[in-house]
Amino acid sequence: MRSRYAAYALQKIDYLVATTVPAQQPHLNTAAMQQWAQQTQWAGLEIVQYLPKVGKIHAQVEFKAFYQTTAGRQAHHELSTFVLISQHWYFLDPTLGQYPSMKQPCLCGSGKKFKQCCAPFLI
Repeated sequence: MRSRYAAYALQKIDYLVATTVPAQQPHLNTAAMQQWAQQTQWAGLEIVQYLPKVGKIHAQVEFKAFYQTTAGRQAHHELSTFVLISQHWYFLDPTLGQYPSMKQPCLCGSGKKFKQCCAPFLI
């Protein structure tokens, strides 16, 4: 999570794309990500909670990313889910809304049905 926060702060959108589940990467709005990164004055990251084992290949990080606005310091509070694919952790983006049906293979490539793998963290 820290590396993704740093990537936003440093406007490294390619890294953010590369660390998102590969099946979701083509659906990311990189222009919007770049614009948000450029327009945001980042002010810090707080890891609220780390849940390393919410499944055999899933982990979650609850965090607050702080940023400055004209109204003062604000926080983006989120519970992010990551999935282990080929010994690397990837972010599961819940905002994309383009998922396989429950009985199709999971988008992470685990070989399990979507409903038995990543669906509980996305839907």
